[in-house]
Amino acid sequence: MNIKNIISIFGFNFIIATIILLLSTANNNKNIAFSQHEMQEAQTSQVFDSVTVLLDGKSVPPKNFIALYTSAPSKIASAHLGAQLPCDDNGVTKLKILGGIMPNVPPLNMTLDLPMSTLGMVCMYHLDIMQQNDSKITDIALQNPTEEYIILPAMTSVVIHVSAIQTGSVEEEHMATEEGAAESSSSH
Repeated sequence: MNIKNIISIFGFNFIIATIILLLSTANNNKNIAFSQHEMQEAQTSQVFDSVTVLLDGKSVPPKNFIALYTSAPSKIASAHLGAQLPCDDNGVTKLKILGGIMPNVPPLNMTLDLPMSTLGMVCMYHLDIMQQNDSKITDIALQNPTEEYIILPAMTSVVIHVSAIQTGSVEEEHMATEEGAAESSSSH
């Protein structure tokens, strides 16, 4: 075998190896792009995140709130909330539990748990957030909608257990909500 044959065999092998490498790299890039696209679509993930917020002795200023939980930028797909809040003799509290994507956080419809309540003192309220309700909640807060300070009595607490979150397109929705809020505040 002469040197020209060795060089041409080596050159040919080098060209074939280069082509194979380029083809495999091109296929890998397609897979990477495909994987990135899949992450953009909404996916539900199981999580086990529990938070207990002890609020006794805290004061909530008028027309203000206390942030309790955020899953941002992921949306809460499944959760349970339990809140022990001061209430009147009819089981009605002045405070509101809010839930949504900041800054749009409307009051949540909590259910009074009468056997677990002491009317006129502290009442227990519950709420389940379920994926089938198409909840749009990333942020949970305790609001004082009144014109007076509210000092929270002993036993006031909120327990939040999140068991599933939704990621992907929800993150884009959260960003759009933030951008809309920024535009709204800059136009005033």
